[in-house]
Amino acid sequence: MGSVVAIVRHEQKGNSLGRAIELCAGFEKLKESHKVLIKPNLVMPLAPGETGDGVITRLELVKDLIELLREYGCSDITVGEGPPEMQNVLGFGSEMVMETTGYGRLADELGVKVVNFNRGKFRRVTWQGEGFEIAEPCYEADFLINVPVLKTHRQSVISMGLKNLKGCLKNMSKRHFHRYGLHKHIAFLGTQIKTDLVVIDGIYAVQRGPVGKDIRRLDLIIAGKDIFSCDMAGSAVLGIDPKIVPHFQEYSQLTGRKISLEDIEIKGEKIEDVATRLEWEQSWSDMPGDYGLKGITFQDPGADVCTACGMTVWFGMRNFFKENKGAAFENVEFCVGPGPKAKEESKKVILFGECAINANKDRPDAVQLKGCPPGADQTYQILREHMVKL
Repeated sequence: MGSVVAIVRHEQKGNSLGRAIELCAGFEKLKESHKVLIKPNLVMPLAPGETGDGVITRLELVKDLIELLREYGCSDITVGEGPPEMQNVLGFGSEMVMETTGYGRLADELGVKVVNFNRGKFRRVTWQGEGFEIAEPCYEADFLINVPVLKTHRQSVISMGLKNLKGCLKNMSKRHFHRYGLHKHIAFLGTQIKTDLVVIDGIYAVQRGPVGKDIRRLDLIIAGKDIFSCDMAGSAVLGIDPKIVPHFQEYSQLTGRKISLEDIEIKGEKIEDVATRLEWEQSWSDMPGDYGLKGITFQDPGADVCTACGMTVWFGMRNFFKENKGAAFENVEFCVGPGPKAKEESKKVILFGECAINANKDRPDAVQLKGCPPGADQTYQILREHMVKL
């Protein structure tokens, strides 16, 4: 057999995390003197009373991990992440994400270092003629522990260890990943950042993520030393064939590794005993129909639209759609991202963001909402101004 992946049922009063790490020999190469970097998944701030279950890495799990590291003898421990910067478009920045999720207080509470990658140094790497910047702490660490959430994802099918590394990028590099091919660049990043241990937080999982309210409680922890094996096992736990995951296909081509569970030794729970099918597909083009709206054409932008633009435009549209449930409009087409080209027969075209504007220069009659990304409020306002009900 090849690599080992542990799947353990999470018990609140038990040492589930310790057992998972023990089963996969996760601390086998860890030394007491190592600089340890823990990379969680923090994608949004939390309102008072919100837990972020299934969307952000569970804080209690990271605290348990820090305790295990301390018991092992490690003292140089850093928790680092590069949360989204949405101050100008959604009203929150990375500091708010760190603070409201509780991660910003770990320095005072547990005496570990907490690093916001967005405020530090980056190392530039070049691939296929394009330059990308990766947070320097990823290279400075002797032992990197990747702690993603078990998620399905509208753009990448699943989001686990490999996808979680995108949070190590400078913000402009995150946008470039979408612009130049999201899936192949996720795979590329997995070859650039050495992950020594993966601990997937599967206590809760979000369906049709990366964010949302459709949360399922699975009570699982998945751990292993090999990021690709952990992600493939996690995909199978979500009832998704690893072979259909685009960035697995790209990673396989880059590394020569097979997309197969055959060479992975699963310890603890069997995949078939804990697997739960979660859906990942949710087309943007379905949104108007979800609110009973008629007369709107909306091509799905796919993986080419970056997260920032996707979130802000989606929130703005959703607010407008909720306000106008059941309304009918006269042949209006929306374009978001660099992919969709407006149809010639569309009577009115609204272009959201610089990528859509650049991709539809042959439509000088189109309504243009500039910005990279445009704001949620601006999206809502331009719809109120230009959408005329029948």
